[in-house]
Amino acid sequence: MKKDSYKKILVLTTTAATILMYGNVMSPPAFAASTGKMVYDVTTDKSMYGPGSNVELRIDLKNRIGRDITGGKVEIKAKHLDQQVGTTMTKTYDLKNNSDLMMTANWTAPSTDYQGYLIEVDIKDASNALIDSDTVGVDVSSSWVKFPRYGYLWDFGQNVNTAERIDKLKNYHINGLQYYDWQYRHHKPLADNLDVWNDWSGRLIYGDTVRNYIAGAKAVNMVNMEYNMIYGATTGYDKDGVQQDWALYYADDNPSGTGQFSFKMADSSPTGVTHLYFFNPANTGWQNYIYNQENKAIKAFNFDGWHGDTVGEWGKMKTSTGQTLYVKDTYTGFLNNAKQAIGSKYLVFNPVGAQGIENVNKSNVDVLYAEIWPWDHDSEGLQYDSYYSLKKEVEQSRKESGGKSLIVPAYMEYDYAKGHSGSAFNTSAVLLTDAAVYAAGGSRMELGNNGNMLSNEYFPSSNLYMDDDLQQREHRLYDFIVAYENLLRDGQNETSNRIEFPNYAISATGDPNKIWAYGKKDSKYEIVQMINMLGVSRNDWRANDGNKEKPSQISNFQMKYYYTNDVNSVWMASPDSNDNRTQKLSFTKGQDGNGKFVNVTVPSLEYWSMIYMSSDASGGYRPRSRNRHW
Repeated sequence: MKKDSYKKILVLTTTAATILMYGNVMSPPAFAASTGKMVYDVTTDKSMYGPGSNVELRIDLKNRIGRDITGGKVEIKAKHLDQQVGTTMTKTYDLKNNSDLMMTANWTAPSTDYQGYLIEVDIKDASNALIDSDTVGVDVSSSWVKFPRYGYLWDFGQNVNTAERIDKLKNYHINGLQYYDWQYRHHKPLADNLDVWNDWSGRLIYGDTVRNYIAGAKAVNMVNMEYNMIYGATTGYDKDGVQQDWALYYADDNPSGTGQFSFKMADSSPTGVTHLYFFNPANTGWQNYIYNQENKAIKAFNFDGWHGDTVGEWGKMKTSTGQTLYVKDTYTGFLNNAKQAIGSKYLVFNPVGAQGIENVNKSNVDVLYAEIWPWDHDSEGLQYDSYYSLKKEVEQSRKESGGKSLIVPAYMEYDYAKGHSGSAFNTSAVLLTDAAVYAAGGSRMELGNNGNMLSNEYFPSSNLYMDDDLQQREHRLYDFIVAYENLLRDGQNETSNRIEFPNYAISATGDPNKIWAYGKKDSKYEIVQMINMLGVSRNDWRANDGNKEKPSQISNFQMKYYYTNDVNSVWMASPDSNDNRTQKLSFTKGQDGNGKFVNVTVPSLEYWSMIYMSSDASGGYRPRSRNRHW
């Protein structure tokens, strides 16, 4: 939500070495909500940063408080979880009523790789009174693969304002982009004319638009993934070197169809392409063909990798020689060979419906991704229709892959969106699904193009929009998952530690009308994730009819947690309160027949709150280097 132009620019930067603060940094006595009366927005110049690199903060002020400010102060501090990193920067400013000011401040990122930070910005007047406040997350990571935040693009028409669209996604800290249906044909992604071509549906694709997206994304540290099927070809494939001997056919006892395995994309199209025809991913002839096509595409446009897609598992197939197979059983071998073929480029793959995901999890893909549909089942027969089913798959994929964070593109309000084009997303439906995935250690594929949100597997179908409230909450949520990435998906394992809420019903599996709570643990912290299902009558993540109640917000309630290690400090953070800031909480200790516990008063639970605890009385984090500075 940045302004297009600014009346004044004030640059704040210092280069003196800081004095590191090791002690117990208490939260401010009071938090100022981001009212917008002074702070319009706080953003960063890139989506993520390499260790030791420069981070430019952009602080957009709009004085709407009804009076001039002379000798005001802006205080900026960096936090990693509960600890301040470096000293507080303080600068003065003057700003007349109804005037605007754009400030920039430069911070040298710490040298530790794969760390999340929260930058806190407090705006004060000359008397030191807090007027307004805001925060922004900063991800210091040398690669996107540990903490992927995946977005999408689909509009490659002429004269698209690619810079504006990249900027919008950068402000959500999106660090990877899927270029959906950019290609000429699935079996031949590169057209003969790389200036302009049509995709299978007849949409005109302009090469300069693709190039401009890629250049703009690289400039802000986003990776660019060219989308294409791993095994699909369209009409005319025989003229482009695809051999019929490589084809897949429905097995004789497969009720899904007869003849060559195919998928209908449309009844008609301007190009005459209506169907995808599928080829055997295990066939070395097909592999060599499609790997060569992908390498040509990556090189021609300087993509950073390949996002491979499927149409899911359709039962037993057979080859041209009569051998039978299931497509999902070919994934591991195909993907390992693909990764070897594309070398240093990234590989992402979508086993639709998470069918065969166990074969992807043990492959050499760089990032996990699975399109979830509520009618499919996991390996234990659990249907993917509930919040808990999403959490369970995120956890299972993490274990099977050795710690990778699963990206979940679960399409919200699917049928409602088809019949209510131009309507707004249900905020509660979106935020509860987001919380279910992120709290479990996963990630979402939901934001893209011109700040849109997905409701359909065909990405150009942008039927629903985010209203202002949801946009604000999504910005806050993405700041949160960046700032607390080291508590969400950095080696945490689920525990069975007992959790009690004396005044509320609790569920470990996301049941309606209860607090969904469970514990996690790493080498430093014990963590409790709380998702609010109070007042929510159904646990269906999809909200297919567009209906989802807002949870009943509660505050100052008691939590009893039975810990593993001794607890000497307790903190809370939430994307729903205090601008994502950590709060230090008071607690008492006790012991009963179930073990040692702490009693904690939890300040609030709207959608999602996270408690984290340490045996260290001053918190668990310690800065390692002394070269951090503003």
